[in-house]
Amino acid sequence: MSSSDSINRRNFIRNSAASLSAPAVLGLAGTLGAATGNEVRAGFIGTGGRGRALLGHALKSPGVKITALCDIDPDARAKAAGMASAHKPATFSYYKKLLELKELDAVFVATPPYLHKQMIVDVLDSGRNCYAEKPLALTVEEIDAVVEAGGRARGVLQVGQQIRYHHGLQKLIGKINGGLIGKIGFLRGQRYADWDGPGSRGPMKWLWSIEQSGDQIVEQSVHELDLINWIMNDHPVRAAGLGGQNIIHEPAGASVLDSYGLTFDYPDGRQSVFSMVKYAPYTNNMGGRIINAYGEKGSADIQLSGPSTVVWRGKDAPEPTRYEEADINFGQRAVDDFFRCVRTGEKPFCGAETGRVAALTALLGRKAIYEQRVVTWDELLKEGAPVKPLWY
Repeated sequence: MSSSDSINRRNFIRNSAASLSAPAVLGLAGTLGAATGNEVRAGFIGTGGRGRALLGHALKSPGVKITALCDIDPDARAKAAGMASAHKPATFSYYKKLLELKELDAVFVATPPYLHKQMIVDVLDSGRNCYAEKPLALTVEEIDAVVEAGGRARGVLQVGQQIRYHHGLQKLIGKINGGLIGKIGFLRGQRYADWDGPGSRGPMKWLWSIEQSGDQIVEQSVHELDLINWIMNDHPVRAAGLGGQNIIHEPAGASVLDSYGLTFDYPDGRQSVFSMVKYAPYTNNMGGRIINAYGEKGSADIQLSGPSTVVWRGKDAPEPTRYEEADINFGQRAVDDFFRCVRTGEKPFCGAETGRVAALTALLGRKAIYEQRVVTWDELLKEGAPVKPLWY
């Protein structure tokens, strides 16, 4: 392993540990707006489904005025304008026109991933704060360019890995990282989504294009891979995997994988196995999202939408411990923290480094699948990730 890789991993661990202890994140309620009381003027580039979800959160954040909306789709623009009608935002079809507005402090970028790099860099270089949807970008070079822009920016850069804002997971993973279940030797995870057959796919054609989405592993599974990194308190050092497009071949020209399996090696001889299936039913325990971590003292079943459970090891082990949390909206918490950081100038809990490592982890897995070989983290950084599988 190279010295640069070791330094990157140490930085990742240090940044993760610092974030986990950040009291502002664990106690966001009532803090937004308390720093200065100033109104934050926000704009949105991309007002499709994800953009409108973020817009809905922004509309619930106190002290925020929606001043501008941008989308190339007039219907998406109109829906967003209707949501924010009380704010009377200006609307645009070209994002650089939005950035010409003076009445703009913060910008959300929620466009298809292939547009992220240039738009995020332009927002930051304009002097604005930026909430950038995941993945940060689609190539190693683009990710580096975004991180560099964040480093020189006057404003803050937050990345939309919003699972990091789940209050219950912040507490539980903090304890796991602190040794709750001892050393984790193995972790398994899955993202098994439903598919209702031909004709059931939505209108977002970019989602089914590798060039525009980065494939399912980069556009969607980056959430689970980031969660695994968080639990393992590190990033993987190499990956191996296989996958294919076996069942779903629509819409015409679709190129993304519909299933794959990956093994990641982490430092200290630890492994995680992650798989994705796009055509799994949700019934009879055949679908859904699973993260199970197996440690020296016990094992943890980590849940996003219900209580997590730790099962203890040994013949005299106590009853399993349930970690129950109220059903909070961690997406709202992510947006609220962004506006808090805009006001205070503090670094977001989920900043550029977290987004960088999550995106690189997804690219590492994708490179291993596409090239059908074991790929190291160093090789990814030196060689980049192929745009298409070898068999295309």
